Amino acid sequence: MKKLVFLLFAAVLMLAGCADDIIITQRSELRGAYKGYYKIIENYETGGETHTEIQYIDWTFTDQKFFCEVNDTINAQWLCDCSGNYALENVLVFSDTLIGAQTCDRDRIPIGDFQLIKYNNSEGAIDSLEISQHDVDHTMLKFLMLHPTDD
Repeated sequence: MKKLVFLLFAAVLMLAGCADDIIITQRSELRGAYKGYYKIIENYETGGETHTEIQYIDWTFTDQKFFCEVNDTINAQWLCDCSGNYALENVLVFSDTLIGAQTCDRDRIPIGDFQLIKYNNSEGAIDSLEISQHDVDHTMLKFLMLHPTDD
């Protein structure tokens, strides 16, 4: 009986000691599945001729990760399927981005700091997301318009 009490006491101590290691992240307000498009405008604000391409996508936000899958039967695929981490700070930051095996232009994937504008419906739920980045060095605008899916 003493051994059982001792083992129970030791187990409680171990659990109490491990409690400091548990990190619970807050549920992301972006969490969910979206459909929309990813648009690239090259030579953005240069005064020269611009070139625009659109790719239709399925997008998912978990609490810490994002997943982008090209879902476009209309346009030739130029965007890679990609995934990575994201953080909501003063801006939306995409990082640790992994790129799919498709042949595509890797300069066009979402990585770095993006501006985020959320549009909410009358119940306060997200109606759409507008996500954009102006890459001044490459004179490129990356723009995502996403709407929650009903799935």
